[in-house]
Amino acid sequence: MADEKKEKSLELDSAISSFLLWCHDNDLKLNNKVSSMQKGSCHRYGMVAMEDISPDECLFKVPRGLLLEPKTCGISKILTGKVIQNMLSQHEGWVPLLLALMYEYTNPTSLWKPYMDIVPGIDILDQPMFWPDETRQSLLQGTGFEDDVEDDKQRIERQYFTVAVPIMKKFKKFFDLKRHSLSLYKHMAAFIMAYSFTEDSPSFHGNNVPVMVPMADILNHHSNNNARLEFGEEELSMVSTQHILKGGEVFNTYGQLANCHLLQSYGFVEGPDNPNDTVSL
Repeated sequence: MADEKKEKSLELDSAISSFLLWCHDNDLKLNNKVSSMQKGSCHRYGMVAMEDISPDECLFKVPRGLLLEPKTCGISKILTGKVIQNMLSQHEGWVPLLLALMYEYTNPTSLWKPYMDIVPGIDILDQPMFWPDETRQSLLQGTGFEDDVEDDKQRIERQYFTVAVPIMKKFKKFFDLKRHSLSLYKHMAAFIMAYSFTEDSPSFHGNNVPVMVPMADILNHHSNNNARLEFGEEELSMVSTQHILKGGEVFNTYGQLANCHLLQSYGFVEGPDNPNDTVSL
């Protein structure tokens, strides 16, 4: 068991190294004062200060061309075209991104392959909607949000069969229902829920649609975050908001969220010190 854990850790280190090289080769500018690694992180991996960092320092910049979204992926003309747009309702804005992620995840020549290679498995993402039914019902009973989790699960499954499958059948050149299965759809949905960012830029339906931001999604969450993501016209920048000592972890925030909402969307809780936690009476 220990050998297996060590092997997985070495594999992840190798994948992170490949990802960092990919970032460098694609003009994702990383400050020398930080690095992405397992050691020093509160979770699977994170961003750690290699030197003391002052407030308002730029930690990295991500060119907009490296954002993974329907309009940048390898089948952008299809996913942003009128055929698919006409097949979607205002409540299905995630579908093009889910299809983009499934396509790139299974494409060995994808531009984003080093990024997709560090996507956590569904077991690591661990949102309650993907737990076995018996586990979910047992652990969430009486929490007050078990019905919301069940609704999320059913919506994703319904969306796959009623929206995603007809689109994939229409574009068989790029999709295969055996590879691009419900299981993979759920995996990518979990990835979006836990790792995506939403810019205040409405989609064609007038809703804000999430995008995947390589490097930015490596940062773990803390309600007392010491960095924030800023959206610029040409690039996105992660900027420090506090002093960060050498060896300290760089944290973003996923929002002012109670533990139940963190668990539902991200698969973890911050603990009893979460200042945003609430109790229903």
